[in-house]
Amino acid sequence: MKVELIQNPGTEWEDAERELDARGTPLSLYHRASWARAIARESSSFLVAVRDDDDRCRAGFAVESSRSRALPGHRLLSILRLGVGIGGLDDDALRMAIDTLRGTVARDRFALRVSVDVYGLDASARSRTGRTLKDAGFTRVPTTRSYERTLLLDLSPSEDALFAALHKNARQGVRNIGKFPVRISTAGSAIADRLQALSDETRERTGGEHRPIDWRSFIEMSNAVPDRSRIAVLERTDISGPSAIIAFAWGCAHGDVAEYSESGSVRVSDMKISTSYALLWDLITWARRGGARTFDLGGVTVGNTASDDPLGGISDFKRRFSQQEAEVGEQWELVSAPFRARIAAAVSRSASFIRSGLDRVRG
Repeated sequence: MKVELIQNPGTEWEDAERELDARGTPLSLYHRASWARAIARESSSFLVAVRDDDDRCRAGFAVESSRSRALPGHRLLSILRLGVGIGGLDDDALRMAIDTLRGTVARDRFALRVSVDVYGLDASARSRTGRTLKDAGFTRVPTTRSYERTLLLDLSPSEDALFAALHKNARQGVRNIGKFPVRISTAGSAIADRLQALSDETRERTGGEHRPIDWRSFIEMSNAVPDRSRIAVLERTDISGPSAIIAFAWGCAHGDVAEYSESGSVRVSDMKISTSYALLWDLITWARRGGARTFDLGGVTVGNTASDDPLGGISDFKRRFSQQEAEVGEQWELVSAPFRARIAAAVSRSASFIRSGLDRVRG
């Protein structure tokens, strides 16, 4: 085996994807050229490709590189959804790829740290991934970028059987949209700003921070690769314009596993309608028809609607689709420039403190 870094999401990257698809070990959406192009305004990406003796790609993962806001001129590297069994990675291929990446980072004096979101449905695969990262100098840190626990839905039963197994509130919520002047469609570029507004409103309701997303690029990606990304929207048919979009849900396909990635909605005062049930069911059927075997509901918290957990209501909503809770994620980090990383962390904390103060003043 040998390891190659493919710097641009072009033909060579896509050729590697096709070779892995043909092997039956497809790359996660987050490691594909289409995703790298979609995030290009915020981050650059490169593919770490492991090749065999015939120079064919046998495994790989993508690394995203973004600018440090705290320390100008420096970069933060990140890897999403890494794990043994994903993208053709076995223990040997992962070890070689991580060793190559570590050497590359060590020679780059502008790289501050590498953050890795480990993902795996199998505890053994996660443990082996973590052991490889630890041997390479990574340290496990609290999970802040993704989630450790989630709810999983087995997609092997028929759609009728899946629907029948849902909680009665979920079944009712899916059926009820037929009583109102609404329809489900997919997002077009013209509603990118509306999706951001819906996302902001939802995060404000649950105590989350504002998270700007390049929706136009992700919409274009979804339209280009509809089997890998779907942004479903619930649209009123009795009014026109951006305000007709009252909810959305985004699903991402990662080979055998599809993920409930993002959602947003606005409270509707003139219709007693649950907007999220039908959209999530739409993503579940889309994932099943696309060949996914498992649907990941995008993380779950321990709280419920009656608790102090601001996300408890969302977790209860997800539990009406599945009761199979599982641990799937870990976060690891390699600090390549410790002194400068500490400076950057101190600047970030100061900026966060100032923003919090300004928010309190505005409040």
